[in-house]
Amino acid sequence: MNSHHSLWMTFRWPLLIAVLSLTGLVGALLEDGVRDAVFSALLTTGLVAVVWARVRAHRS
Repeated sequence: MNSHHSLWMTFRWPLLIAVLSLTGLVGALLEDGVRDAVFSALLTTGLVAVVWARVRAHRS
């Protein structure tokens, strides 16, 4: 691992997942119709990230 590993490099993906999930949560609670489906899809980003990491770890 690189010795110049910054704090940003460590937390960039978790922060992105958190922002997308929070946006999805708030939007799904406040909107109806087509936008509700889009915001609900944003809520799945955490689940997608976990599944992707498990599949990747299993392949290694």
